[in-house]
Amino acid sequence: MDLPRIFTIRESNHRIHNPLTADKFATLGASLRLPAGTRVLDLASGSGEMLCTWARDLGFTGTGVDISTLFTAQARARAAELGVADRVEFVHGDAAG
Repeated sequence: MDLPRIFTIRESNHRIHNPLTADKFATLGASLRLPAGTRVLDLASGSGEMLCTWARDLGFTGTGVDISTLFTAQARARAAELGVADRVEFVHGDAAG
């Protein structure tokens, strides 16, 4: 299963696929007040920006699940780019299941 091609074409250059911004991700992560090492499950993780930046900035670990093979690959690349690939993983799958 995968997202329709038109969606991945339209969204493929975006790091964030929802109405949040990088600043709002940072504010949300900090407001959780969870200790470093907390494991997070990110359903519909998109290109992994939230989980990757939380891993980098807050020391979280976790797993992201997304239905798009393209976005899952982008999330893995982003984790490597930010140096957090050893703390996060991204799985292609339907989070509803």
